[in-house]
Amino acid sequence: MTADDSEKFLTQCPDCGCRDLFIRKDFPQKLGLAIVVVAAIAFLALAAKRETFYLGAWVLVVAAAIDAILYAIVPKVTVCYRCRAEFRDRPINPEHEGFELAVGEKYRQHS
Repeated sequence: MTADDSEKFLTQCPDCGCRDLFIRKDFPQKLGLAIVVVAAIAFLALAAKRETFYLGAWVLVVAAAIDAILYAIVPKVTVCYRCRAEFRDRPINPEHEGFELAVGEKYRQHS
């Protein structure tokens, strides 16, 4: 990594100054959960009858294919552990990894 690279990557949150950042897919979790729930309900409804079981299996295959396509095309976003600010306009720092529960617990706010 050159000096120019380190200037364009986020190394700390510009909002709160926290140096702990993680990356995740920029996809609404509720939509992902809805896809899984609809596929599961459709599978159970179709698999209840022997004649339509194969359709239920195809529903699961299609849901898995949709998931794989979305995973491939949805971009990543950098997120601050402390303030949860999301940064879409900056390139992903290769030093940042996915969410780590131990680090997240460190910044969890107690209400």
